[in-house]
Amino acid sequence: MLIDRTDMILRFSEKEIAALTDHEYGRTVDDEVLARAIADAEAEAGSYLAAAGYQGLSGDKVPRVLVVKVCDIARYYLHEDGDIEIVEKRYKSAIDWLKALVKDPRLLGLDMVPEAEKAAGGTYAVMPAKVEQWHEV
Repeated sequence: MLIDRTDMILRFSEKEIAALTDHEYGRTVDDEVLARAIADAEAEAGSYLAAAGYQGLSGDKVPRVLVVKVCDIARYYLHEDGDIEIVEKRYKSAIDWLKALVKDPRLLGLDMVPEAEKAAGGTYAVMPAKVEQWHEV
């Protein structure tokens, strides 16, 4: 899990999240609606993270910059048909950042070990080839 309810409330306030999730009265946070938006945002961000070579990020391992971007995406999903320009700008900015992350995974700030280095760090046995004389062939 990249973000949770607390992340959304800390970034945007409980009042705003309640207004966006409680479609009847706008007073209390509807956890089901919020969880769906978070899941959708994580799925979208996860596709970019996988393309950049990052998988399995969760909990304390999630860089703060990624939390911010995924919260912006979830907020965008909560607005549904609302026409809020700043929310759309932040969403597009988050998506642009994720696209840039695919091209340069160092943007996430984690040390990622490329596959070639992982393979080079392993143990390999090399069997010498038997030298054949020209007349043995």
